[in-house]
Amino acid sequence: MLLHAFALPQVLHPTPLRADSDTAVMLNAVRDAGGLTGAWRWFVGDWLLENGFYRPISSFSIALDYTLYGEAAWGFRLTNWLLMILTALGAFFLVRAYARLAQYPSPNWLALGVAVALSLQQTGLTAWLGNRSTWWFVAVATLFIGFRHGLQIPRFAQRGKPLAQRTDLASPTEVREPSPDPSRQWALLFLAIGALFWGFDRLLETHYTRLIIWVPSRTALLGTMFSVWAVYWLLRGASERRGGWLGLGGVFYLLALGSYEQPIMLVPIVGALAFWRRREWGAWGWKAFGTVALVGILVLTLRVSLLPTEPTRYQQQQLRSSLTGPLSAYLTELIPPAGQWQYWASVGGNLEILLVDKQGWDNLVGALLYLGVLGAFWRNRALLGGALVWHALTFLPMAFLHFFEHYMYLPQLGKTLFDVVLIAWGATRIQSKLP
Repeated sequence: MLLHAFALPQVLHPTPLRADSDTAVMLNAVRDAGGLTGAWRWFVGDWLLENGFYRPISSFSIALDYTLYGEAAWGFRLTNWLLMILTALGAFFLVRAYARLAQYPSPNWLALGVAVALSLQQTGLTAWLGNRSTWWFVAVATLFIGFRHGLQIPRFAQRGKPLAQRTDLASPTEVREPSPDPSRQWALLFLAIGALFWGFDRLLETHYTRLIIWVPSRTALLGTMFSVWAVYWLLRGASERRGGWLGLGGVFYLLALGSYEQPIMLVPIVGALAFWRRREWGAWGWKAFGTVALVGILVLTLRVSLLPTEPTRYQQQQLRSSLTGPLSAYLTELIPPAGQWQYWASVGGNLEILLVDKQGWDNLVGALLYLGVLGAFWRNRALLGGALVWHALTFLPMAFLHFFEHYMYLPQLGKTLFDVVLIAWGATRIQSKLP
């Protein structure tokens, strides 16, 4: 996609590969194995960093780059850049197919919006856009909708004007329709603005800075790219009742799990999808679920049989020592107002602090605006429910580890879909002249 061209300077970044210790260890492992000639060792044992993970596809990918480019940094980063493009392209097809299942009225536009938003996040452009206030984007979107679609002054807002200036009065030959309830109209407008606010706020806060430059992020890039395309082929196979597409989805899922462990969470996601569409898909939905379940069992069996089952020192260091922090971070990631509980717990009954504390008012307004998110969720629960399940399940195991930005890459598809639907719903409500 054209937006990815803005990330090309990262491909040509002058930082040497060996400036990063993990990358240096990986390059040494490939060199000592003889490049691709020794690639089989990673299919029957630990991967390049030898820290207790079964990632033969990621190891093979790094070895292939080493064979093609030597230690030229731009070659490794070019591969990461291309994987981003393939992921955004796969997101377009997957979101479009899923939106059609959920009977969303504009699946093509929604898929395009998600692909563009994901591209902005991948390339880090949202960091530049995020320098402006969220309210700036809400205002621009509202004004654009007004000018683009000729938004008129709502009827209830015209009350009190001189009769000659009012445009909402019926002519003598027209049948007067009941006047809408002004309070209800303002409430609906508030919900629309709330959905716009949270959609822009969540979407613009996400950006990635090391996915291209940092070579070890290849694991998440490969795992996510293969996962997105795997679910697309599985969904298409179940919908069209074609075993070939299911088989292709299984192959892509095998490649995803051979690249990274996080895609294992797609098994319950596909299971939930099969249950949701059980009447339309029948046995084909359960065939799709069986495909990913069998692949998951296969990779897990290989992992247990080829590598020690005792956690390595690195794996132990990655685990966070307390459950309170991970659970709080997890809930805040899914439901942002949940992160306010510490603030309100510290305030207690001393609400007079709101007279001087801007953060308190920001929290209060944000929580009230979140009602718009709930309204959008209710109106689009089939679509947003799936987005939330993807986000919640794929992020769940990573919430208990010390944070790295590539942990969020696979969950990002669900989160971005959720945010784009919020923006679209809010814009549609304003466009339909609510109130």
